[in-house]
This record gives sequence, C-alpha cells and structure tokens, in this order.
Amino acid sequence: MVIINFIVRGVDFVYDVMLSKYIGAEGLGLAHMARSVMMIFIVISSAGIPTAISRLVAEYNSRKDYHTTRKILKVSIFLALAFGICFSTIIAIFGDDIAINIYKNKFIIVPIYFLIPAVILLPLTITLRGYYYGLREIAVPNVSQIIEHVAQLIIVFFMLTLAYPMTPVKGALIAICGISIGEIFDLVWLTSMLRKTNDKKAYIKYQLKSAFEILKQIFSISAPIAIADLISVILRFANSIFIPRKLMEIGYTNSEAVSTLGRISGMAMPLIALPFIVTGAIVTNLVPSLSENMSLKRYDMVKKDINFSLKMTLLAAIPLTGVCLMFSEELGYYIYEDTQVGYFIRAMSFGTIFMSLEHTCSGILNGLNMQVSATINRLIGLSLQVGCIYTLIGNPRFGVNGFFIGFFLSGIVIFILDHITINKKVKLKIDYKDILLKPVLASLIMFIIAHYSINIFKELLSRDSTIFFTSLGTGGGAYLVMLFITNALPRNIIRKITS
Repeated sequence: MVIINFIVRGVDFVYDVMLSKYIGAEGLGLAHMARSVMMIFIVISSAGIPTAISRLVAEYNSRKDYHTTRKILKVSIFLALAFGICFSTIIAIFGDDIAINIYKNKFIIVPIYFLIPAVILLPLTITLRGYYYGLREIAVPNVSQIIEHVAQLIIVFFMLTLAYPMTPVKGALIAICGISIGEIFDLVWLTSMLRKTNDKKAYIKYQLKSAFEILKQIFSISAPIAIADLISVILRFANSIFIPRKLMEIGYTNSEAVSTLGRISGMAMPLIALPFIVTGAIVTNLVPSLSENMSLKRYDMVKKDINFSLKMTLLAAIPLTGVCLMFSEELGYYIYEDTQVGYFIRAMSFGTIFMSLEHTCSGILNGLNMQVSATINRLIGLSLQVGCIYTLIGNPRFGVNGFFIGFFLSGIVIFILDHITINKKVKLKIDYKDILLKPVLASLIMFIIAHYSINIFKELLSRDSTIFFTSLGTGGGAYLVMLFITNALPRNIIRKITS
C-alpha cells in the first residue's frame, strides 16, 4: 500500500500542479469553497462507515462467517445510497442559498450544483473499499485508486486544454467535474471485482444476523468517527468562509483573499500532506489488524504494530518537514511557478510532523476501539484552531499567520492527547533514539548532500529546475542509504509492509 499510495499521491500531486497552472490560485480557492460543501455531506453519509465495515468484516471473516460479511456489505451499500440520494436532493434544492447566503459569492453557484453526482458516488466507493480492506483483499481497492486518479488526470487535462484560457469560475467547474469522473471509473472497477472476490467464499448460514443488528453494529463504531470527521470538515468549511472574509476585513480584495485560500488549500497543503503516502497505508491496514489482534488477545502484536506505525510515520514526516522548511521558495517557484506560495509552504511545514502523527494515532485509537476518545481529542484540538482563525486572522498584526498558528497548535495538542490516551490502553516502550535520532541524523546528511550536489549538477545540467530536483533526489537517495546504515529501517521491512 505504501507503493500504491506513492503512485496515487504522485498522480494526485501532478493533478494539483496542473490545476494550479491552468486555473490559478483564485480558481483553486473557488473549487475548495465548493468542495467544502460536498465534504460535509460526504462525512455525514460515509465517515466512519468504511472503518466500521473494515473492522466488522475482518472480525467475521476471521470466524469464517462469510454469510454475515456479505450481509454487512449489502446493508452498507443500501445505507450509502440512501444517504447519497438524500443529500444530493438537499444540494439541488438549496444550492443557490448556500452560495449566496453562506459564502456570499455568486460565482460558486454552478460548481455547487455540479457536486451532485459526486455526493451520490463517493459514499458507494468508500463503502466498497472498506469491505475489501476488511477481507484483506488489498489489491482491489489499491488498483481502483490508481484507475480513479489516472482517469481523472487524463480527462480533466483534456478538458482544461480545450477550455484554455479560462476564467477562474470555469476552471473551478472543471475541477469539480473531475471528482465525479474519477469516482465513476473507481466504482466500475470495484463492483466488477465483487463476484470474483465473493466466489472464493462458501456461505454457510450458521450465524444469522438481521439488518437492524448489523446497522446497530455499524453505527456504534462509525458514529464517534463520523463526529470527529464532521468536526474536521466543518473546520475546513469554516476556513473557506472565515479566511477570505477576515482577510478582506484587513484590506484584501475578494480576488486576493480567495487566491490566498487557494494557495493554502490547493498548493501548500498537497506538499506538506505527502507523508500521508505512508500514514494512509498504515492506517488502512492498522485498523483491521489491531481489531483482530485485540479480539484474539495478542497484545504483544498490538504493541509491535503500534511502534512500527509510529516509526514509519516519522521516517516519512521528518525529512519532508525539513525539505519544505529549507527549500520552500524553490518548491513554490519550480512546481507552481508562484513566487508567493513559498511562504505558505514554509509556515505550514512546522505542522507536518504532528499532522502525520495525528493521522496515524487516529488509526491506532480506532483499531483499539477507542474512537470516542479520538473524537474528543480532535474536538479539543480543532476548537483551538477555529478560535485562532476567527480571532487572529482579522487582526492586522497576524493576518493569514493566524491560520498557521492555529494549524500548528492544533496538531501538537491532538497528538499529545492521543499519545496519553494510547498509553493508558497499551503500555508502550518507545525507543526514541531509534524513531527520532536516526531519521533526524539521516535528514541532516540528506540536506548537506542536496545542497552541495547543486554545484556539481550545475556543470552537467542546464535548467535550474532540473538541477534542483536532481539534487533533491540525490539527497533523498542518501537519506535511504543512511537509514539502512543506521538500521533505522527494519531488516524485514519488505516482508513487514507486505504482510
């Protein structure tokens, strides 16, 4: 999954860069505002459900109760479809009101209406992925993500090329259409593989469960997770409202304020979220694994999985934090051709490590059946972030820095609370020298080699961007070599991540 996530994130990153160059920061800002509306409905309709499905399917599958696992799938699909139809109807009826009365921006009326297909499709694909992960049929949802993102990239690129040059509104509309395009290809693949996967199972009805019992189990697991995700999405929704408004209060024009939001959400965030290549793979596999090991009382395996997850998270997050901090101007210019975004990348890089650890710890708590604690921790941290955004951005002394302060403090608080909660449940023995000192040392070597190799490549290469990224790649190679030299990577790393 790390390898697949690397491919998916790579394609997705190319897609984000392509959008930024074709539709600009203002177009990205408008698209983000519209997507925030969609994400509220998606969270309500599906957040926590894939985790619940994954856990329940893994549990019943380990008992060889394949009849119940299949029934869980049917009930979940019906639930996702019902939610999707309900919320798409709400958008169809109140789309104008959302754009005019909440955002006070008539330019996002049409993009909001174009969210309707995605609101129906996304809960279905999310549900099916949870089912496959519970069965440990990892290849099926992994391939589906590649199909989704590659199809989205190719078709949207074709649309942007035909429509170029374009207004920010038209660019935002095409970006919104890209969501539904990818989900259609994703859903076709996932449904086509169901029969092949399910034919392997012999359905013996030795433990009958009603649809109501299954729904009760799903909601008991998914409800706390959904609340946490809903809070997070409402925060992003609030960001898309408060950031432009507060910036305009201190003298920004509407275009400048929306462009600032676009640089934060569409340019800087994709870069600092790159550790999710690793943490996403960890969390997806960790939840059913921890759930299964806890039910079988294999507590040593639980501790090993948690320590391994934290270690892999830091191995990815520490070097990326340094890269975004030290080379922010170069990344902004060579990737986005935007001289202003470098400051946003540097400011947000301080929260990269804690954001990554927060993501992994969330998966750990969900796998330990402590989703209520995870929700409370996020509520505390995100409330702090909202408070900073609302009180600081409108203050000329802070401006957009108010968002960065809230983003950083929120990540620290949530991680500390998660760490305390996990230790209460599972007494961990963490080797800080191994998980912290080794990647920090390897990162320092990486930066030194990347810095001095620039002078060498200047003699061999002509383009500045090629010189920079080649030097960065050389430093990355040195980082991996140092990890192996210091034994920071386990000797059985390949078997571990593929098991």
